[in-house]
Amino acid sequence: MPASPSAPARALARLLVAASLAAPAAAFAQSPMPIADMHLHYSHDAVASVPADEVLGLLRQAGLRRALVSSSDDTGTQELLGLAPDIVVPSLRPYRSRGEIGTWFRDPTVIDYLEQRLARHRYAAIGEFHLYGADADLPVPTAMVTLARRHDLILHAHSDADAVKRLFRQWPEARIIWAHAGFDSPENVREMLRAHPNLWADLAFRSDHASGERIDPGWREAFLEFPERFMVGTDTFTPERLFYIPQHAAWARGWLATLPAEVAERIAWRNAEALLAAAWPARSASATPAGASPPPAGAPAPAAGNPEPPSCAQAGNGVRSLQGKAARLVYRTEPAAIALGEPFRLLARLCPEAEARASAGATSGAGARLSVDATMPEHRHGMNYTPRLAQSPNGLVADGLLFHMAGRWQLVVEAREGDAVERFADDIVIR
Repeated sequence: MPASPSAPARALARLLVAASLAAPAAAFAQSPMPIADMHLHYSHDAVASVPADEVLGLLRQAGLRRALVSSSDDTGTQELLGLAPDIVVPSLRPYRSRGEIGTWFRDPTVIDYLEQRLARHRYAAIGEFHLYGADADLPVPTAMVTLARRHDLILHAHSDADAVKRLFRQWPEARIIWAHAGFDSPENVREMLRAHPNLWADLAFRSDHASGERIDPGWREAFLEFPERFMVGTDTFTPERLFYIPQHAAWARGWLATLPAEVAERIAWRNAEALLAAAWPARSASATPAGASPPPAGAPAPAAGNPEPPSCAQAGNGVRSLQGKAARLVYRTEPAAIALGEPFRLLARLCPEAEARASAGATSGAGARLSVDATMPEHRHGMNYTPRLAQSPNGLVADGLLFHMAGRWQLVVEAREGDAVERFADDIVIR
C-alpha cells in the first residue's frame, strides 16, 4: 500500500484550515468571487488517504469554478472528474508514480502510456511536467509535444525559461501554462510574456507576489501589464495540501481585491475560462459553478432546432448592436425582456466590418469563437448558473442564463480568434 500521511498529520491539517477560514467567514457569506484553481494534483498517495468525495467537498467549500487537476497516475484525476465534471478539468501527467519526476524525459515508455490514456479519455492539457533547459529537446519530450499538438492540448510546464522557449520552438502555436511563473522574478516573467503571446503563468505555491492583502509592487506592475495572462493555483503536491485549498482561495481573494475589479476577476477565473474555452468546451448541461444549484426549472432547453442568431442587417425589435475594433456584435435574448430570477437565452453573431482597419488585438469575425458571461460590477460577483454554450458557423446560442439579483448587470461576450480577443459589454438593469 502506498505510504500515507499519519492520522495526526491529517487531523492537524483539518484544524489549521478550519482556523484559517474562521476570519473570512463573513466574506464567504457575501457571494465570494469565483476562483479557477489551475494547479491541483490528486496523486496515488492522496487517493489512498483522502477520499475523493472529501476532496470534492474542499473544492466546493473553496468556491472553485474550475480546477485543473493532474495526477500520478491518472486514476485520481479520472475519479474526481467522474464526481464533478462541472468543476474538474483533466490534465494528463506523464508520470505513473512520483518517482518519475526526474526520469520521465529519458523513458520512452512514457509515450506509450500517454498514447494509451489519450486513446481512452479526453483531456484539456498535458502536464504538469518537470522539464529544464536542453532536456526539452530530448526525444521523449519532443514526442510528447507532438502528441499534444495532434490532440490540441495545452502544455503545463514546470520549467525554466530556457525550456519554455525550446517548447515554443518545437510548436510555435502551443498554449503553455508556466507553472509557478517559473519561480522567476516578475521582471523576467514580464519579459517572457512579452515574447510569447501564448504563454500564461500560474502563481501556484508562490507567496512572494502578495503578503496578506498587499501586492508586491513589481508583481502589481506585471498583473496590470498582462491582466489576461495570470492565473491562481494551490499545488496540492502532498495529500496534506488538499486541506489548504479553501484557505488558499480565501487568501487569493484578499490580495486580488486590491487590484482593479476587472483585473482581479481575470486573474481569479476569467483567464482560465478563456484559455479552457477551446481546450475543454464540453461543459455539461448540468454544469454550474462550485456551490451553485443545478439550472432552475423552466430554464430554456438546450438549443433545439438550431435557433438562429440575428442577422448582421437586423436592427431594433429587440436586437442590440455593440461596436468593436474590427467587428460588430449583434445579439438578442429570448424572452426579449429579461426578468429578475427568470432564465433566458442569448443568441449572438459577430459581424466583420468591411471598412474596419486591421489593429492589434482585434478579431476579423471569421472563425472567432464566442463566449458569454455576466457580472454585477458593484457587487463584484457573477451569475449563480453557468450558461450552456453551442457554437455554430452563424454565431452563439447560450442557454440557462439567469440574473438572480436586482441592479446593474454587465453582459459580456468575448470573441477569440487565435491570439486576438475582443470584448463586447452591455449594461442591463434588472428591477
